[in-house]
Amino acid sequence: MLAIVLAAIVAAAPSPAPTPHLKVIVTVKSTTFCTAVRNMAVPIGYVTRRNEEAFGAIDHSLLKFLEGVRGVSAANVSDMQSLESELDDTDIYTPMSTLSVMQMQKISYEIFQNLTLEDQVMDRSLKQYPKGASPTVDALRQRMQNLMDLQRGLANQYEEFNSIYLDNMGRGKFTDDAASFKSLLRNTILGLSSALAAAHRESDPELLPQADAHDVAFSGSVAGIVKELRLQDLAFSNEIVTAGDTCGI
Repeated sequence: MLAIVLAAIVAAAPSPAPTPHLKVIVTVKSTTFCTAVRNMAVPIGYVTRRNEEAFGAIDHSLLKFLEGVRGVSAANVSDMQSLESELDDTDIYTPMSTLSVMQMQKISYEIFQNLTLEDQVMDRSLKQYPKGASPTVDALRQRMQNLMDLQRGLANQYEEFNSIYLDNMGRGKFTDDAASFKSLLRNTILGLSSALAAAHRESDPELLPQADAHDVAFSGSVAGIVKELRLQDLAFSNEIVTAGDTCGI
């Protein structure tokens, strides 16, 4: 079963892969490391792949959303002066667009549920092998934490957009500053669509993943999160293959 899961993780990974900053030494078989691979890396890796599929579904819904709001662009000074009275519901809140965002919200919830499962696996790993007990386990666990943080950060970005859109439906004309709200909504749309485009471009093979991706995940731009997630994912795909061979998985 583990071999099947491992194959699924590797098959879903893009290529080619860059050399990681974070060194995970997996050339020497040890009970501690191999147990961590089986009990922590493989389960989290599997759920991570499920989340990658979910993000793909969100991207599809976002594309559908963008089809329904063609022509919506960042608000400049002139636009701001002309958007004083009410939100242009007819431009942004079309039936198709609203349905797309509701689908994005549903998928985001599923991603957060998956991340909760990953947190539970990580907590069990920390109890079994406390930080500092094994450098190789610590390094592997940091790679998994990077993936989890980046996926959580990206899901937060989508969820923030979902909330801005759905919670303010039809309320633009009742706000004290409808123009600023509309500008925020438009710029959020553009930020997500730009990140989506960046996600489908090939990564520079010279770029290396960061040793700790926490700051990027929770303070970086949408495009920055997507870019780092791809780098971490590529590094992990290489490491899990070597780990599988070493541990006989």
